[in-house]
Amino acid sequence: MKKLSILFSVMLVLAMILSACGQEENETSDTSDDAAGNTAETLKVYTTLYPLEYFASRIGGDHVEVTNIVPAGADAHSFEPTANQMIEIADGDLFIYNGAGFEGFAERIKETIASHEVMILTAADGLEFIGYDHDHAHEEDDHAHEEDDHAHEEDDHAHEEDDHAHEEDDHAHEEDDHAHEEDGDDHGHAHGEEDPHVWLDPLRAVQLAENIKTALVELYPDGEELFTENFEALTAELEALDEEFVAMADEISKDTIVVSHAGYGYWDDRYGIHQIGIAGLSPTNEPSIKQIQETIAFVEANNITHIMFEQNIPVNIAETVRDEVGAEALWLHNLESLTQEELDGGEDYFTLMRSNIETLKTALQ
Repeated sequence: MKKLSILFSVMLVLAMILSACGQEENETSDTSDDAAGNTAETLKVYTTLYPLEYFASRIGGDHVEVTNIVPAGADAHSFEPTANQMIEIADGDLFIYNGAGFEGFAERIKETIASHEVMILTAADGLEFIGYDHDHAHEEDDHAHEEDDHAHEEDDHAHEEDDHAHEEDDHAHEEDDHAHEEDGDDHGHAHGEEDPHVWLDPLRAVQLAENIKTALVELYPDGEELFTENFEALTAELEALDEEFVAMADEISKDTIVVSHAGYGYWDDRYGIHQIGIAGLSPTNEPSIKQIQETIAFVEANNITHIMFEQNIPVNIAETVRDEVGAEALWLHNLESLTQEELDGGEDYFTLMRSNIETLKTALQ
C-alpha cells in the first residue's frame, strides 16, 4: 500500500512538470508568432546617419534595437555597405535612410532588400529642401557685395529712361537676371542640387523624427502611445535648441564662416549664417586650384580669422587654406557620424549641436 502511494505521488509530480512545460512551449510559440507578424516588442532598425539612429532610439525606446551601418567616424558620402550588412538589413524590420541624394549606396540597398519583408523609410520625405549650385558656391560673397552696386545701377537706369528709351528692354532683362541670381543666393542656390543636410536644422529635424515615429507606429501599433510620448519630448528639445540658435544669431557681429565642406546651408536658410565651403556639398568633390585661390582671397579680403574643420572630413585642403591666411582652426560637427571617442564620452545630438553653437559664437564675434 505504501509503495502504491509513493508511485501515485511520483506520477502526480511528473504530470505537473509536463503541464508546465507545455504551457511554456505555448508561450514561446505565441512570442514567435508575434515576431513573425511584425508585432514583436523589439524591432530591428538599421540607419545610415547618426541623427537617424539617435531619433529612432529616442522615439522607440526599449521597443527598438537600432544599428547604424556606417562605422564610427566614417564618411557616409563614400561609405559602401558589406554583403553581411545587406543580409542583416534584409532580415530587419525597418531600414531608414536620409534621402535627397546623400547616401550614394542607398539605392543598392533598396534593390537588394526589395523582395524582403522590411520597411524602407526615406526620412527626409516631405521636407522643404534648399538648393546648392556648384557654379556659384564661391561667388556668394561677390553677389552680396554687389547688391548695393545693383541698386545704384537700377537708379541710374531709371534716371536714364528718357535718354535711352530704346535700351529699356535690355535693362529689364538684366534686372531680371540679377533678381534671379539674388533669389538663388538667398535660398541656397535653389536651381542647383538639393542640400541633404536637413538634420542640422532643428525644426526640419522635427519632421525627420515625425516620419520615424509614423513608421514605428505602423510596424508596432501597440507602441503608439509610448512612441508619441517620446516623439513629443524630443520635439520639445529640438524646439528649445532652435531658440538657442536664434539667440546666438542675435548676438554675433559677423555672419560668414569658411568650412571644409558646404554642409551648413540650412543655418543660412534658418539663421542667416552664411557659409563658404572649401569643397562642395560632398567632401569627395575636391575643389580646383582656382576655387582654393578664390577662398583664400575671400578670407583675406573679409578678415576671416577662423577656418572650420570637421570630425570626419579630411583636413589637408582646409589646412592649406588656414596656413596660407594664418587663421585659427575651429571644429564644427556635421553629426553625420560620431567618432568612437565621442560615443564613449556620452556625446549625443544635443550636446554636439550646442557645442556647434559655442563654436559659431567664437568664430563670429
